[in-house]
Amino acid sequence: MSFLDRIAATLAPAASDEARAQARRDVQALASSERWLAPIVDQHKQIESLVLEAINANTPDARISGMRELAAVLTAHSMAEEAVIYPDISEYDSKTHAAMAYEEHAMTKVQLAKLEKIEPMSEEWQEKLRHIESALQQHMYQEENSWLPALAADLPDAEKDRIGARYTEEYGRYRSGAERSPPSAQSTSHAGAIGMDKTGLPENAHPTQAMPHDGRPGAPDGVNTQAQFNATDGSDAGAPYPNPHTGKSDAEREDMGNTVMGHGGQSTIGYHGSGRLGDRKLKPEGNPNSGSSGD
Repeated sequence: MSFLDRIAATLAPAASDEARAQARRDVQALASSERWLAPIVDQHKQIESLVLEAINANTPDARISGMRELAAVLTAHSMAEEAVIYPDISEYDSKTHAAMAYEEHAMTKVQLAKLEKIEPMSEEWQEKLRHIESALQQHMYQEENSWLPALAADLPDAEKDRIGARYTEEYGRYRSGAERSPPSAQSTSHAGAIGMDKTGLPENAHPTQAMPHDGRPGAPDGVNTQAQFNATDGSDAGAPYPNPHTGKSDAEREDMGNTVMGHGGQSTIGYHGSGRLGDRKLKPEGNPNSGSSGD
């Protein structure tokens, strides 16, 4: 038993099976008139059942699956209590009880994380899960025997209505998240829902100057090829980009291919850099700015 376990046992000695059973009967009777209590008690019973299923599983896969289902329900249950129920326990009943509740949740989550690292068919795995079961039983007993009945006695009716709705909302937020499809499945499903238009572009694509919706196919990089504009060097020559906002006739498109130097201002122009003067080499040993070898 850890140091924290010894402190907890001193403050709240473990309840007997009979005491826990009586507390369960009492809180179930109370939940018939306190509707906000019903889902909490139902989830307590579900958690107990999931623990037993995991303990009694006889294959590694079954134990791992049982442990993960238990963790999913426990996470949703604990997050809903921490967000909705425990703040009211602190405000209307006891700050000490609320602090204990938060701490016990944290310790249980730590133990569940440790359980994931243990060989599922080992004796250590069984012992760890039994330890978690005991902690959960004691925690749920304290809630059902004391904390929740006290809260039911102290809460205004309007607050009961509020936490009933909020608890269901919070539990659903975390539980539904555990039941969603894996991310890869979501991505595939989403991508499959997007169709293609008649030009081969995604239906949700936004036209740009380099990608006009003019019915003309584009090069792989999204620009129109030089051949479409009656020039000679293909897309490497950098065809001039048409403006999709003004619309050009076929004659105007052909004329465009014969303007702007016939190449769109890109790679067919001679390189004016070091050692070159346009398409000609500079004079040997000469001033780079004084002329070329052809002068």
